[in-house]
Amino acid sequence: MIKKVSIALMFAALATFGCSDKDTASSQSQQSASPQQDDNAKQKQPATPVGYVELKPQQIPTLAKIPGRVVPFQVAQVRPQISGIIQSRLFTEGALVKEGDQLYQIEPNRYQAEVDSAQADLNNAQARENNAQSVVERYDSLAESNVLSQQVFEDAQTELMQAKAALMQSEAQLKRAKINLAYTKVYAPITGYIGPSSVTKGALVSQQQEQILVTIRQLDPVYIDFSVSASDRQLIGSQSDTSQSQSVSLFLNSGERYPQVGKIKATDFAVDNQTGTIQVRTVFANPDTALLPGLFVRGAINDSAAAPVIIVPQKSVKIGVNDKKHVWVIDADNKAREREVITGTAFENKWVIEEGLKQGERLIIEGTMTLADGQRVKPQKVNQEGDREANQKAKQQAKQEVEQKANKSSDDQSTQMTAKAQ
Repeated sequence: MIKKVSIALMFAALATFGCSDKDTASSQSQQSASPQQDDNAKQKQPATPVGYVELKPQQIPTLAKIPGRVVPFQVAQVRPQISGIIQSRLFTEGALVKEGDQLYQIEPNRYQAEVDSAQADLNNAQARENNAQSVVERYDSLAESNVLSQQVFEDAQTELMQAKAALMQSEAQLKRAKINLAYTKVYAPITGYIGPSSVTKGALVSQQQEQILVTIRQLDPVYIDFSVSASDRQLIGSQSDTSQSQSVSLFLNSGERYPQVGKIKATDFAVDNQTGTIQVRTVFANPDTALLPGLFVRGAINDSAAAPVIIVPQKSVKIGVNDKKHVWVIDADNKAREREVITGTAFENKWVIEEGLKQGERLIIEGTMTLADGQRVKPQKVNQEGDREANQKAKQQAKQEVEQKANKSSDDQSTQMTAKAQ
């Protein structure tokens, strides 16, 4: 009986082992077929549309987003040189005036009288000098023949010298009187835009007063003073280098890029104790007076001698396990490939790529959410510049529509008020 049970157990074990081998073989065959099935499935799937950009090396600013402030190229604070009553104002406030244009007229009668008086004194001194000269010439021959004493001749020469000194003094007084008379006409010392006048016709002004009559500012070109961290001083380079290779780009508060490119004029060699920054003065053309004094802006210092680098939009870089970064690129067979990259510094809304990408590769920036490695894609090139221009046009159009609605509403209210009044 025991032998029969043992034989039955042995047959059961063999049957179980045989089934296990069959299951293992079936599982292995399924696993070996799985990659091939996945590839076939990917090939059968429709190509996923994605947007891409072609990578090109670009030059990026040495320093970006540095704060700056607009400063007039020249500023003239006009003050009176003499005392008197303002007779007239000869300019339009806020207009462009040229150097030498008359701005004010101060009452000139008193100063004209001083000129006339000084002229009379000069004529009197000239007559005395001529008389003393003739006396000396007459006494000269008499002194040689000993008809006239030497003392009398010397006294005549002394009187001539005194007359000449008095003549020079009268000439200086006349010159001073003419200068004061000329100061009754106040002229523009520079060409620029003139501000509001602090005085009107009939106002009393005095010489060397603290109050400014008016201020003139030259706004084309303009200075923009940037504050650069002292640790970044070496990135700007020497004064001789910056004038040749480095330029400055400007961005307004709205984020819009200013069309003109500036140049570095000078750099300070003292660090501000409170901010730890140094001042970098740049010059920008300002033909449309878009840059007004006191306006805060941001700038970027560009170095044409720096090597171009690969930059990619930050949204295209994904962070995975262990903080490793990767992007999606399109290979020659129009398949998506995941690529690990090493990023450097950030520039605006982009990353500088130090390793992992090269020129000419196609980087996917749209449609990456459902991608798998090796998946077929339908690439479409994205025109970022065109999108930016389209967005700007859309903003301008929306602004115009709002203004039109506001104007229409104002016109309707005016019509209603007129109708009620009638």
